[in-house]
Amino acid sequence: MASLKAPHHRQTAIDIGDLFRKMLFHWPLYLIAILLAGAAGWAYLRYTPPSYMSSARLYLKDEKKSNGEEADVLKSLSLLGSGKNMENEMELLHSPILLQRVISSNHFNVRYFAPHHLRDKEWYPKSPIVIQILSDSCHTGNYTFEVSRVQQHFDVKARAGKDKRSTHFTITPNTPFSIGKDTFSLQAGPLPFSESTPCRIEVDSAIELAYKSVDDITTALVNRDATVIAITYKDPLARRSADFLNALLDEYNDYTLSDKNKAGVKTIQFLNGRIDSLKEELGLLERTEELFKVQRGITDIDASSKLALEQVKDADIKLNEANLQLAVMDQVEEYINTPDNRTPFTPVTGNVDPALSGMINRYEEALREQRKLSLAVQPSSFLMQNLDTQVNAARGTIRDYISGYRRNANVAQHATQQKVNTIEGKIANIPSYSREYVNIKRQQSVKENLYLYLLKKKEEAAVTKASNVIDNKVIAPAFVPEDPVTPKKPMVFVSFMVLAAIAVSIYVYVKYFLNPRILARNEIEQVFNLPVIAEIFQYTEGVHDFSLKIHSILTEQIFNLRTNLRFLLADHKGPATVMLTSSISGEGKTFLSAHLANSLTVNNKKVVLLEMDLRKPKLSAFFGIDHKTGITNYLLGTKTMEEIIREVPDTNLWLVSAGPIPPNPIELIESPRMAYLLAELKNRFDYIIIDTSPVGIVSDAKSIASYVDCTLFAVRYNFTHKAKLLAVEESLKEPVFKKKGLIFNGIVQDSFYPYYYYGRYSYNQGGKNHKSNWTTIFKKTGKRIA
Repeated sequence: MASLKAPHHRQTAIDIGDLFRKMLFHWPLYLIAILLAGAAGWAYLRYTPPSYMSSARLYLKDEKKSNGEEADVLKSLSLLGSGKNMENEMELLHSPILLQRVISSNHFNVRYFAPHHLRDKEWYPKSPIVIQILSDSCHTGNYTFEVSRVQQHFDVKARAGKDKRSTHFTITPNTPFSIGKDTFSLQAGPLPFSESTPCRIEVDSAIELAYKSVDDITTALVNRDATVIAITYKDPLARRSADFLNALLDEYNDYTLSDKNKAGVKTIQFLNGRIDSLKEELGLLERTEELFKVQRGITDIDASSKLALEQVKDADIKLNEANLQLAVMDQVEEYINTPDNRTPFTPVTGNVDPALSGMINRYEEALREQRKLSLAVQPSSFLMQNLDTQVNAARGTIRDYISGYRRNANVAQHATQQKVNTIEGKIANIPSYSREYVNIKRQQSVKENLYLYLLKKKEEAAVTKASNVIDNKVIAPAFVPEDPVTPKKPMVFVSFMVLAAIAVSIYVYVKYFLNPRILARNEIEQVFNLPVIAEIFQYTEGVHDFSLKIHSILTEQIFNLRTNLRFLLADHKGPATVMLTSSISGEGKTFLSAHLANSLTVNNKKVVLLEMDLRKPKLSAFFGIDHKTGITNYLLGTKTMEEIIREVPDTNLWLVSAGPIPPNPIELIESPRMAYLLAELKNRFDYIIIDTSPVGIVSDAKSIASYVDCTLFAVRYNFTHKAKLLAVEESLKEPVFKKKGLIFNGIVQDSFYPYYYYGRYSYNQGGKNHKSNWTTIFKKTGKRIA
């Protein structure tokens, strides 16, 4: 028969198909694990704070690409025409200083919570109570207030910072109170606030929260050629994520506009002071001229006086312009020598050389980039060091230019002053009253020209300031997101379920492929080069029922064992001696010995059972017979053979019990009387079934193996260790064991092995066809889960 053929090779690789069948068999375990994973995913989503992401897009005008020419000196020397560095602008949006302004002005550092189990609910934008920060909100932070309403008062427990101690007090609404160095007040909010609804208020430090918020903001150019920045921000509340981002963009635009207006404001302030001073001087000169005419009765002066007056006036204007140019140079030099001055340079008067205008433009552009970048990066960074180098180079170039200009201006000024001195010498020859009048008109004309010039510059500065607009445009304002970016519901459920399936698969793999116990027939065949002559299911009911007429699954399997045993002994003539052993105790050799012996009684065969496990006899107890008299008594010569052979009640079996447990069983087994006993029993019986000690523990089986015609080795499902089999396999290689066979015993019904190797076919215990009930279904399902 095919079942008696020994395997020709040993399989060591994992069979993927076999693994898949094992996984399929445990589908209820997968189902339960996936359901539990779904519940765990729901709990994770329920109690894990979500994170919402809002996004916006900001357009920045790149003025470096503008081809317009500046019409006047004020505009050409201002900072308004410089281009923008996109990377620096993105760094500015991450600036903790800018974020701190956003947080402080919009009170994002004040949060309101309602207590809930595991995760508190946060109120935003409305809350049942509102806290007002009466001190400097920029430096206020790290406070916790637990507020409850008691009639018309607020019961407050306040805690500052990490201090575990709290201050307990009761106040009325809108009443200031102080905690530490800060002052607050409480008032009712737009939401209802009942006495049973407490509220927790957390006031965080604005600057600390700004540094934490840097990681939640991302900026990136939409593409390489565009000047559009995409900005995103993450927050546990959807509405606040959009509000925060819109407030950040507004603050950025305000910062940009105020930076552009600084030059205009400073220019107008300076011009107002100079115009007021010149106005007083002009008024004094006009009164002096009027008084001079009244006192001397002069209505006109001669032509020579007029000509001298015109000449000296022209010379004075040129000399005044030269002085103004030198004053501008002094102003420029003072400006570049004060690098800490954060107000952009704007010259008030003078026609400045376009070359110097370009130098100042580049210098101020470098200064602005340096100032913006310093808000976001450390001074030791590569970008800051590079900008420092650019600023120093631009400053040195301007100084060299000013030095050269002063040398040339001093020469021109000296020549003009000589011309003025010559004309004044001519005026000295004019009559004294005419000379005095010319001097008065000269001073009046100079002051008037300067006054008109400054008025013009003031108007230009006012127009420039009024026309200043931000170059940035929010082309896509932040929106309120509907779904959180983390955790994502589908991804969470899928992840939990996949992890559950993987965990169960690992369990199945460990259970079957890393289990140190025998679970399948092929695992036995990998160790032994012997046939498995029978596979016996685990039988828990009626194990002592030896009726051969009941067609139970056990009866059928025992008969199959008997048939295969006869094939194993096909070339043996006469009575046969069969020994059953195992690797360790508890593998069912006694159970198999009793039932195999009973099955051999068919056709009126005489069968005797020998309880040769002298150390731990169980066979007699299996039949409900004591083992006080038996083999030990016979081997010691105290009993005869007739006295130790007893008939088993209700069977056709005879039994030779072990007798008293001896101190030296191996010596008795190897005695001549043992050989005589076996020989005599062969003369009286057709089959001798020996239940002996485990071969993996003691050598009793080896001692009597020479008298045995066939040795059957019992291996128990999910009980016998593979390591024990390897040791026994070495023992069974000895030639003392003749015909050998293996019995796979104790296979659990409704487990993987019988299900996939025998299908659904089986006999109902007791031969009756019982309908499946819920208990049976739950029991079978439990086998697939365990």
